[in-house]
Amino acid sequence: MDVFWDRGYHDASLPDLLEGMDLSRGSFYKAFADKRGVYLRALDAYIEDAIRTVGETLRSNPSPKAAIREAFSQQVHFSSGKEGLRGCFVVLAAVEMLPGDEEVSARISRLFRRLQDLYAATIIRAQAAGEIDSGLDERAFARFLVCQIQGMRVLGKAGADREETRAMIDLALKVLG
Repeated sequence: MDVFWDRGYHDASLPDLLEGMDLSRGSFYKAFADKRGVYLRALDAYIEDAIRTVGETLRSNPSPKAAIREAFSQQVHFSSGKEGLRGCFVVLAAVEMLPGDEEVSARISRLFRRLQDLYAATIIRAQAAGEIDSGLDERAFARFLVCQIQGMRVLGKAGADREETRAMIDLALKVLG
């Protein structure tokens, strides 16, 4: 994953992958059919980790509204400083591989839908608890949050600092009240 994340799919060579995975050429081909197979598995692993992490955070606080803030605030670390400069593997994949790669497109679209589902379910719980206005369209706001996070990740790659990123979060979540 790190090799593809740092170099992208097209610039990652087989020697780079062998070194990054600490494998011989023979072991590589026994474990994986080709470079593309490794790439898709790395992308899948990144996506599953992202879904698991966000899901755990959104379920970790008895206050759904506080859980949304916490999940969103975790993005400050990934969207600023050294981590921010690295960017997001999914954003890199989207920029490099889309629209031409249907398999990568399907994976990324599925990730965004799943993230939106997690946020929408948490918004619904917050509405039921009286923490968020029940008139707020949970699907539209969930899409907004996912878009905001991805935009923060891109700005982080361009060097956004932590305070700027926190200010974006505060503004985005002001709608929640």
